[in-house]
Amino acid sequence: MNRKKLYRVYLSGLLLSCFAPNVFSQTIKAQADRDRIFIGEQIKLTLSVEGGKAGMSWFKFPDSVNHLEIVGRSKIDTVLKGSYTNYYQTIAITSFDSGRWEFPSLSLAGFGRSTTPITIDVLPVDVSKMEDYNDIKDIEEVQRETNWLIVGIIAAITLLAIGMVYWLIIKKKKVVVPDTVLKGNQSPLEWALSEINKLNAQNLQQNDSKKYYSELTGIGRTFFHLQLQEQFQQKTTDEWMINLQSLPVDNDTKTAFFQFLRLADTVKFAKYLPPEAEKEVSVDAIKQMLQKVSLLHSNIYSKYQPQ
Repeated sequence: MNRKKLYRVYLSGLLLSCFAPNVFSQTIKAQADRDRIFIGEQIKLTLSVEGGKAGMSWFKFPDSVNHLEIVGRSKIDTVLKGSYTNYYQTIAITSFDSGRWEFPSLSLAGFGRSTTPITIDVLPVDVSKMEDYNDIKDIEEVQRETNWLIVGIIAAITLLAIGMVYWLIIKKKKVVVPDTVLKGNQSPLEWALSEINKLNAQNLQQNDSKKYYSELTGIGRTFFHLQLQEQFQQKTTDEWMINLQSLPVDNDTKTAFFQFLRLADTVKFAKYLPPEAEKEVSVDAIKQMLQKVSLLHSNIYSKYQPQ
């Protein structure tokens, strides 16, 4: 009789060991809707915890990690499963730096496993399929021949340039800055909007797109110099975007402005001819950016830190 009871206890324990792991399982996951984007586009990252308990701690990570920017976090959704709860949250991620970046693994207290790291490829703006797109040609090698006349001219120009730089340093000649473009009590925003309106009034033809976008970006550079007292005229587009990234302006406005800057480079250097509707989008993007930066002028010097 004792042996029979012992057998039943052993059989019951064996059955419980087989089915107990399936009764409740704690898992954490991080899943992205895609692993490749263009600069400024967004990825939806879903964080999930299945089999959690009430009052449990949630994932903690900064708004910027490894060239990836967190631009939005949804509320944490809960789904009750018996005495346990499943938790879900969606994170919007973007990047303004091209390359291959990794979103790190995440962990929670009380869970033995961490999420799998996610690799994201960030590509430059794709213009290869645009109409009237002309690719940049490769550099062609030419036969090198020594032309002493050219060598002499280059040497003379170099010496002249060195002499001019030395003279400028000795004389401490002041560099003319575009602050003089402001008239009376005119603000940088009023000047910039006036210049944009003048540019649009010229009704430049489509084949003058290079001139149009060059002047439009020039207005933007001058505005930011006047507003932020930073020499943006000497910066590349990438340096300009990096400096503006820390401005406390909403991400939609900054993303639209950065896409305008990329489009302007494509027009100037790849001879892309954008349609009129695309010009209107560009003008709206730059106006929105300038207006919001101007509204922040009262506290911009305490928050803006150029890199």
